[in-house]
Amino acid sequence: MPQFELPAPIATYFSAKETSNAGNFLACFVEDATVWDNGEDRELHGTAQIREWLQNTVSSYELTSELISADQIEDEFVVGVVVSGKFPGSPYQFENRFKLRADKIAELTINPIGSLAE
Repeated sequence: MPQFELPAPIATYFSAKETSNAGNFLACFVEDATVWDNGEDRELHGTAQIREWLQNTVSSYELTSELISADQIEDEFVVGVVVSGKFPGSPYQFENRFKLRADKIAELTINPIGSLAE
């Protein structure tokens, strides 16, 4: 798997997401962070809603993520990811767009690209 230089909160986000470690996962976000999960058509505001999303949606899919690209475009970090798990169309490619504030994630937009299932 390729290695990408990612800011610490983004690298921690991906590792904590796979283990469903709520403490490490939430520590990546500022208190008033916003997440747009466009695959689930959900908009989340604040760490309480993000915690619920992790525990009730993300964890149930038993996700693994393979980073396939990473780039910084102005103030955003754009990460291409192939996600596998217990969901229709797995594996699926996503584009994750991160904005940081105070060395934490302030905004995350998850855009589905398409299924890679044969």
